[in-house]
Order: sequence, then structure tokens, then C-alpha cells
Amino acid sequence: MQPDLKLYCLTMDYPPMRGGVARYLSNLAEASGGQIKLIVPLEHPGIEFRDSSFEIRRAKFWWSGWPKWLPLIKRCLELKDGIIFVSHVVPVGTAAWISSILGGPQYIILFHGTDLQRMRTRWKRWLLRRICRKAIKLVVNSQATAKALKTLVPGSDPLVLTPGVLPNSVQGDKRLVRQKFGISEQTKVILSVCRLVERKGVDTLLQAVAGLQDVTPDLELVIIGQGPYSFQLHQLAELLKVQVRWVEDASDQEVKEWYSAADVFCLPSREALDDVEGFGIVFLEAAMAGLPVIAGRGWGTEEAVVDDVTGLVVPPDVEHVTGALDKLLNNDQLRRQLGEAGKARAIKDFKWEDRWEMLKAQLEARSSKLDSDSRFEIQRSGDSRFDDIAVVIPCWNHAKILERTLEAMCHQTIQPKEIVVVDNNSNDNPGDVVERFKSRLPVSCVIYKEKQGAPASRNEGARLTNASFLLFLDADVELKPEALEVMRAALDQHPEATFAYSDFFWGHKLFKGRDWDPEALKRMNWIHTSSLIRREAWVPFDESLKRFQDWDLWLTLAEQGKKGVWIPKALFKVTEAAGRKGKISSWLPAFVHRMPWPILGWMPGEVKRYKEAENIIKQKHHL
Repeated sequence: MQPDLKLYCLTMDYPPMRGGVARYLSNLAEASGGQIKLIVPLEHPGIEFRDSSFEIRRAKFWWSGWPKWLPLIKRCLELKDGIIFVSHVVPVGTAAWISSILGGPQYIILFHGTDLQRMRTRWKRWLLRRICRKAIKLVVNSQATAKALKTLVPGSDPLVLTPGVLPNSVQGDKRLVRQKFGISEQTKVILSVCRLVERKGVDTLLQAVAGLQDVTPDLELVIIGQGPYSFQLHQLAELLKVQVRWVEDASDQEVKEWYSAADVFCLPSREALDDVEGFGIVFLEAAMAGLPVIAGRGWGTEEAVVDDVTGLVVPPDVEHVTGALDKLLNNDQLRRQLGEAGKARAIKDFKWEDRWEMLKAQLEARSSKLDSDSRFEIQRSGDSRFDDIAVVIPCWNHAKILERTLEAMCHQTIQPKEIVVVDNNSNDNPGDVVERFKSRLPVSCVIYKEKQGAPASRNEGARLTNASFLLFLDADVELKPEALEVMRAALDQHPEATFAYSDFFWGHKLFKGRDWDPEALKRMNWIHTSSLIRREAWVPFDESLKRFQDWDLWLTLAEQGKKGVWIPKALFKVTEAAGRKGKISSWLPAFVHRMPWPILGWMPGEVKRYKEAENIIKQKHHL
């Protein structure tokens, strides 16, 4: 993001206020390193202006007249030097929308799930669609929230930015922490951390524990939090004769210490009419502490907890929660296995820095597109020393996403010399899509009468072109506007390199590359097929391989002494396409592949297919 571009977040939810939204915004702002400026209401309770990397200030949000939020429009109009980051579509999003109509700044909207559940009237849904269509970007905290948004706002394409989790810096010795809290080593501790509202399912947890007390006598339930449902829950605990340690106002350090003392984390949350668990940051925090998690099935919890891998995801009723607790409390090995897998996943896949990089990349891509649009006609009408690139796109039943791929190609800052779409006997007529782009791109379509597979399609496309550089672009890949120019420049600056590769996004997940290292490449592949290759050094794809054709190509080039050059920047995005098996769309975290499945006596089908394909590559290259 350009240094002079500012992102202003106007929000009512910010620490020391509790809740997932407050934690989400503060951690994202911290990860931005000062590029997000926080603005909170004058009335915000006890805001702590602690040392941080970002700016926080108060401003007038409300007045006594109608509508109460009218001053927010003025606040938005005052921020013309940046972009507004909206975390409450009503009323802040409404104010940002009206402001933009009056000449105010552009805005982005972040949805958490509950805000969409409350769009129940026709008027609210009409307003939601108007606000969203004016926004330059929509961001959601989970795939479940994305699905709900797409239902309410047809045609929307939100960025999924799941919460991250901070390292547990107070992860103490379990025995010492238990001594501090007066808990014996033999006691099984069940922990729940939440705001005490009906939807969190603490009542279900109390009933489940009541049913286990007789069979598990050394049992202690610890509930951290407070809220409007607190009185009813205390009464229920007394009625059920469940001994509960209620911790109403724990500091962040005390919460982390309780995570260290616990054996199991349980929060059987359920969906309510106007409230849902959009994702569940507490599940990640428990996982970071190495705890196995029991979560109630619904909305975004199944993205926070991987069932039977990092915890147990069950229907949020008493019977299933009781069964899950009994299963974990009586199986030390299973608790340890799920806890270790959850911690590994939290550390690897839920870094706040990655979330900020994703958002920043979206803003940079949009800014680059605006800049390149004015250069586009110049590049099309003039000559470029870089117009020596051939793009080959294999396609099989991808007509719909092929259109987005070609549209992105239209906005490249340098244009390729030729583009060949190789139709692998599709049923959805990608040739029709190609025809619509012939007036804007040097594109043609070749049709196979019988399905040949992606490697054969790539090889055929390469044979039909003659440019000095080849880019094998999957039909579900959208290039950033500067992608071709950056890759071509990298090879121009590194004549010793045979090909240039970059970071990329698959859906919302950022895949980072690394410097060229042939030995590391033998252990795993980090280079996507969509890399720019010098034609003189390219070798055809092995058409017998069903998976890892790209890994095979890079290993072959490495064995010939060829080198690649890494571009540490995400230059493209792979669209998440449901139903595509055996590709990156069926990606699983690395720790899933490393789990001791033979010992467990069962292996997931995707892991089995992965290992079979991996063994073929290893045998071919004697790894």
C-alpha cells in the first residue's frame, strides 16, 4: 500500500471493551503497523492509549437529534485523505455510504455474521445492498459469513479474512498455575470463555457437566466472562448442583493462565435468530494454548475447529456435548493429539500479519488497476520491449471463471504477444468466452475432441505459440495488473534465472514462496504452475502425471542446473472452485499430512491420494 494511503476505522467496539469484534479490530490495527487509524466515540469507556504502532483518537459520533448518528456523516467527510474501514454496516456503513454520495472518501466494509443476521426487514436489506454496492471492497470473517452475504447481496465477491490469534506469551507450567488457583493435579478442568448470553450455550454445558459429575468426581468447571444471562446461569448451576468457578472480570494474563490450567475447552454455542458465532476467536486462543476444543456446530465454528483433527464439533445439545466431554476427559492421548494439532494449525495458519497482508494486497491491487487503466491504451497502441510473452490456458468446464481470468489479462500493464486457450472437451463452451475477448486480447481457442488432461493441454498450447517466454496460466487464476510486467522484469534483471515465480493467494489464504533452493524443493513444492519461463529452457510437462506436474517440472529444471528467481509479492489469486478434486482447491494444512495416520488405522482420502502422487514424484526423481 502506498505510504500516503491511510485507512481509518470508525468503531464503537474497541478494547478495553470485550468481545470478538473489539479483539479483531485491535489486533488487525496492530498488525498494520500504523496504517490503520482508529477513531472511537467520545463516550468510549476507559480507552487505554497504551504504547502501540497505531493511532487512536476520539470523535463525536452521536447527537441528541434524529438520526442519532448524523455526526458520523461529518466524520466520514473529514477523512478525504484516506479510505474508511467500516466494521458496523449500521450505522457507520450508512454514514459512509451517504458521505460517498456527497463526495466523501471510499470505504470498505467488514462483516462478522451477527450483523447480517439482523438484516431481517425489507428496508434493512435494501439499505444493505445499496451500501455494499458502493463499497470498494467487502470483507468477511468466515466462509459462512461470505455465504450469507452473497445471499443478501447477489453478485458480491467478499474477501474472507478470518481472525488471527496472538501467541500465548503467558503459557505457564500447568502444575504451578494449578497450585496458584488451588487445583490438584488429578482434577479434570473444563474451561469456557465467553460473554454470558443465551446463544453461547453455557446452559447446555452446565447440564452436560451435571450428568458427568457422578462418573467423573474430580471435575471442575471454570467459566470466564460476564453478561446479561449471568443471573439465569448462576440459578441453573445451583438448581443442577454443579460446582462452578465463576471468573467474571479476568485480566488477559489471568485468562491465559486459565488456558494453561485447563484440560478441555468447551463452548457449545448455537445459532439464535439475531446472533451467531461468526467464527469464534476463543477457539483459536484455546488451540494456541494446546487445548482440545469442543464446539457447537453451526455458522463459522466449523472453520475455527477442524472436527476430529483439532477438536470435536458437535450438535449443541446436552446429549452430544456430554458425549464429547466424556470422550476427551477419559482419553489422555486423544486430548494431547487434538491439542497439539490445534496449536500447530493456529501457529501456522492464523497469523494477524498474514491477515493484514491480504487486506493490503487487495488495496494495492485496486490502486495498481486504477493506475494501469490509464496506461492500458498506450501499451495496446504502442510497442513494448516486453511483448514477447505467450500465455497458455488449459480449460475444462471453466467457462465462467475463464471470463474473470481473461478480464484480468485485459488490465495487464504490458500485454502478451499471444494467448491460447486449450479447451479440453468442455461442456460449457469456453470458446464463446474467448470470442467475446478477441477485440481486446490476442487470444484464440483450440478444442480437443477428447479430454487429454492439463499437462497435454499445456504442451499443445506451447507448441502453437512462438514467443520467447511462456506463462502457463490456470483458468481459475486472476493476475494482478502488474503481474506480467513484474515477472518479465525479474527475468530481465536476473539473466541467470530460467523462470520467475511469486507468492499468491488461494482464496483468502496467502501462499508464501522462498528463495531458490533445489535441496528444499526436493522436500516440498512452493512454486505455482503460473510462473514465467524462458521458452529455450522449458521442458514439456509429463503427461502421465495426474498431480504435481508443476513440482515435476521444477525438479527436472533443477536437475539440469537451471534456476528460478523468487518475487516476494503476491501477483495472482487462485479462485476457490467447489468440486475440483486433486488440485490446490483441496488443500489441507501441512500438519494434517504429517499426522501418524497408519498408527490410527485410518487415513483421509485426500491425504491418501496426496501421498500416492507424492510417492510417484519421489520415485521418478530418486528422492
